[in-house]
Amino acid sequence: MTDCTGMLHRIYLTAVVISYSLFPPRPGNAWYNHKATAEPPLRHIAVRGDNVRFYLADLNRSINREGELRLLFPGCFALAAPLLLFCLKRNGFSNCRALLTAEGVFLSASR
Repeated sequence: MTDCTGMLHRIYLTAVVISYSLFPPRPGNAWYNHKATAEPPLRHIAVRGDNVRFYLADLNRSINREGELRLLFPGCFALAAPLLLFCLKRNGFSNCRALLTAEGVFLSASR
């Protein structure tokens, strides 16, 4: 039963990431349960299910001091990677990469 629940959660998370990549929410109307930090961590930001809308509404929230974006979508299927790359390019990022890791989809880009 746990495997089925975990798989359904991964499918739901992938669907949410795909929908927000294609139709990004407006930054002013973004509902989230996450408090923004002044400086993102140096390694990467793990974007959980309840924070997907927050980060995809305004990708500038996840840029560090060096102008790099590093997001990890744990549990997300590789199907969402091309659409996340499309979202990054549409927002003016360069050097966009999507890597499938054991944890999920890892995005990196720069301004």
